Amino acid sequence: MRKKQIAASVLALSMLTASMTPIYAANAVSGEIFHTTFEDGLDSWEQRGSATVTRSADTASDGSYSAAVTGRTDSWNGIARSLSTSDFTPGNTYSFSAMVMHKGGSSVRFKMTLQYGSGMSNTYSTFVEMDVPSGEWTQLANTAYTIPEGAENCVLYIETETDTVDFYVDELVAAAGNTVIPGTNPGTPSDSAKGDVNGDGTVNGADARAVVSYLTGKTDTLGAAADVDGSGTITATDLTLLKRLIFYPPVVTTTTTTTTTTTTTTTTTAPPSGKTPTEYMAEVRKTASASAPGGITSSQDTGKLTHISYFSSFANRQKGANVWVPAGYTESKQYPVVYCNHGIMGNENDMPTMGIPQIASNLIASGEAEEMIIVFPQMYTSKSSANPSGINQESCVGYDDFVYDIADSLMPYIEENYSVKTGRDNTAICGFSMGGRESLYIGLVRSDLFGYIGCAAPAPGVTPGSDMFMTHPGNMQESELKFTKEKPWLLMIAGGTNDGVVGTFPESYHNILTRNGEDHIWISVPGGGHDGSTVTPLMYHFFRNLFKT
Repeated sequence: MRKKQIAASVLALSMLTASMTPIYAANAVSGEIFHTTFEDGLDSWEQRGSATVTRSADTASDGSYSAAVTGRTDSWNGIARSLSTSDFTPGNTYSFSAMVMHKGGSSVRFKMTLQYGSGMSNTYSTFVEMDVPSGEWTQLANTAYTIPEGAENCVLYIETETDTVDFYVDELVAAAGNTVIPGTNPGTPSDSAKGDVNGDGTVNGADARAVVSYLTGKTDTLGAAADVDGSGTITATDLTLLKRLIFYPPVVTTTTTTTTTTTTTTTTTAPPSGKTPTEYMAEVRKTASASAPGGITSSQDTGKLTHISYFSSFANRQKGANVWVPAGYTESKQYPVVYCNHGIMGNENDMPTMGIPQIASNLIASGEAEEMIIVFPQMYTSKSSANPSGINQESCVGYDDFVYDIADSLMPYIEENYSVKTGRDNTAICGFSMGGRESLYIGLVRSDLFGYIGCAAPAPGVTPGSDMFMTHPGNMQESELKFTKEKPWLLMIAGGTNDGVVGTFPESYHNILTRNGEDHIWISVPGGGHDGSTVTPLMYHFFRNLFKT
């Protein structure tokens, strides 16, 4: 799954009742560090490599002048500007934008890159890539690029991937992080452009983050593309619709005469055994209960737990995780994978201490469970910080953004470094508390990746609701709590009747799913609290029914 935002009640209320602030302010960018229009000169921009950079009146995206970049003999030749550390602090996040145009006849892939270091030790970080059609001014933009920690001698430049075509540049802007820089004269976006808030040609997590930044008062203005519902104002409704565009984009097929829109339908592919997901869930339901064998979490763990570090492309930093492999793990065999998620303010070390490796070891040894690999991630995925600031709306955004991290970075890392089976039939996701909430959310929107979903005492916030900490706007409305891709083989939710932290929210998810006609297994744990008394029975029955379809 991929791109989300989860502040106290007052802040949440302001999100739901966004003001009538104009959604587009022409040429005005809040928090500008520089804004080069070339109307009065080159403003510290210069040639890179063999290129020649001159002020030109041939064309402009706005005003009368732009910069012409000519005489290029290599793709990295272009236009460049040094970034002073007094304006651009390593480790901080900034927003960059440029309008580019070429007349090469066919589309050319442009890149915005940061060079840092010195001499032979230079490092190059490309943070915007986009195909630019011939003869059209096109915006390159990244609203949240973090300059690497310790970076020195930073140079920002625009290049192409392979072509050496001459090109023009205009409206080069740098601003504070999460500032959406409008393209010149955007007008009213077409339906296909709605949601492309930062104008980079795709609707993704960066666009959702920009809307959250606006709704929480960190950004003053947004382009018209953020007004997804066309109401004239940007509200939480636009954020919900934007998330749907990210995960369920319309499928458009074009012929020479017609354009046909195809609606994604739910599939129920039967496994080799011939059972459908509904039949398999009914079979599991016969044995699932609120109890687990005594001592199952305290017996010997026969597997091996290893801490790993991987690069998160969404957070733009290294993140940690623990990987558990069963006894006898060998590269000559492939194993299905479970991603097991921790609670809020926790990390990758929490769930192993709740007896999860012991449960798996026991079930595998008794032949009740398949041999599997278990990954314990650090869910919090933020570009601006490695750890949440507390239990608030902003922190919840970082947890929701794990939907991008797990699909784009963590899963590829595991598949590259461990001997794993791939595909949704061999991949499960589960968790406790906030980890249960994110497992449910990710399982819903990325059911193409996960065929098994387990939620122990899932926290509120997948749908709107209020708890002791805040008012949650919800990642989706109650009517949207459903699978619009493939049905899972197993969706299991457990909630304790004596849970003083998330209360009856787990049962609320059960009731909403029931109203929406989504098959699942609900386990109510008598006297269960927000602890192992609820986690253990869920994980025991979940693990023993994985990967058997």
